Amino acid sequence: APAEDAKTEEVGDEHEILVAFRELLASERDRFQPSAWQKFIQQLNQCSMDEIDKLRWQLCDIAMKTETISLSCLALLAQRLNWQPQEADDDAEGEELEAFLETVKRGDAFDLLSLAKLPLVVQDQTDAYFFKLEHIWRFYPEHFADALQVQGAWIIPDDKQLHRKLLHWFSAEQWGMAELADIARRWQAAEPDNEDAHYYLCKQRLLCGEGESLLADLCDFWQRYPSTQADDLLLGWCRQHRPDFFPLAVMAVEARCMADAEYVPGESARTRLLWADILHSGRLSPLGRSFVDSLFYKRKAMAWANSRLSTQGEPETPLLDLYRTAEQVVLEAFPKEKPFFRLLIRLEEGQACPLEALITQALSSKIAMKPGDIRDKKELAEELRLAAEKEEKKLSSEAKTEAPRQAESGGVMKILKIVGVIALIVCALNRFFHFF
Repeated sequence: APAEDAKTEEVGDEHEILVAFRELLASERDRFQPSAWQKFIQQLNQCSMDEIDKLRWQLCDIAMKTETISLSCLALLAQRLNWQPQEADDDAEGEELEAFLETVKRGDAFDLLSLAKLPLVVQDQTDAYFFKLEHIWRFYPEHFADALQVQGAWIIPDDKQLHRKLLHWFSAEQWGMAELADIARRWQAAEPDNEDAHYYLCKQRLLCGEGESLLADLCDFWQRYPSTQADDLLLGWCRQHRPDFFPLAVMAVEARCMADAEYVPGESARTRLLWADILHSGRLSPLGRSFVDSLFYKRKAMAWANSRLSTQGEPETPLLDLYRTAEQVVLEAFPKEKPFFRLLIRLEEGQACPLEALITQALSSKIAMKPGDIRDKKELAEELRLAAEKEEKKLSSEAKTEAPRQAESGGVMKILKIVGVIALIVCALNRFFHFF
């Protein structure tokens, strides 16, 4: 009883400002409300300068000992009281104060008012969880992946600031979530020209394993926002979904980074390291391995005549045309042949997929077209057009011939069915008369 009386007397002797501050921090309704904090500061302003000097660090001590507190609101009070790092007899106390004031400057992980409708305990747990996550991300990033895997049912407040932090954190840890992709999609819809929104949408879709449906958006991002991040996204997608295009995509990235006209593609250490990595990954087709081998071991233009890509009798495809053109560019045997012209024709006629178009543009930047080359390309385009028309007519003619055959075949089948039914009836009648 004497101890309780002493405690009551101590509380009774406490300055009314300190009492009001404790009540503000304990108020479920007001503790996150900036207007309530402004009202408290107005009450503080009514004190004398001597009183404020005495209260300044007492208020700071109370704030430091409070587990759940709005840092954004506390920053208003810190500014009014001019809280600054102080020299202390105890170095540990000085460091603790400095760290606390730095935390106040950074503010809350999200708008704590978004928790208003939740029970008090859930509010405190949610604030503590995301505060801890942000603290670990900032100071102990090597442990962040472990922190994300803590078991529990956590509330994710409806707060844009927090959602974008989650996008950043999970993308950096290479974790994909469909919910985060939806958040990024809404962000980009609201801000179509925001590079970060476009990046995180592509990143999350890639991490979620999206394939061909992502390619057009990914190539668009790579072309609109040149950056290392865009390069990594493009190369990551190719490695997952089209490994045979990966060495070519590396060349496209290199062509943009090394814009010097005198630079020969394939010479940078990073490019050769990436080629070696995909070569030894076991994911390339035999044709892809031949292509990378030729880039490593055939360093003279005359070697093109003996290239496996030009002699192995593969069917002509856009990929083979890309390989042949790229190999000639690397070997400085600048192509004036059909493979390159076919690529240009496909590009001009809109037949190339986004990835093929991107690589073709990168290769063509290293090739100087002369009037004779342009004439040859036009002749090839006309030749391909006539061949396509001939093939279309052939298919149309075959379809017309096939239709009567199918009709005739259908008529014969009907006759056979009728004959079969008649035979069954005759057989049944014979058995009937035989019985009598």
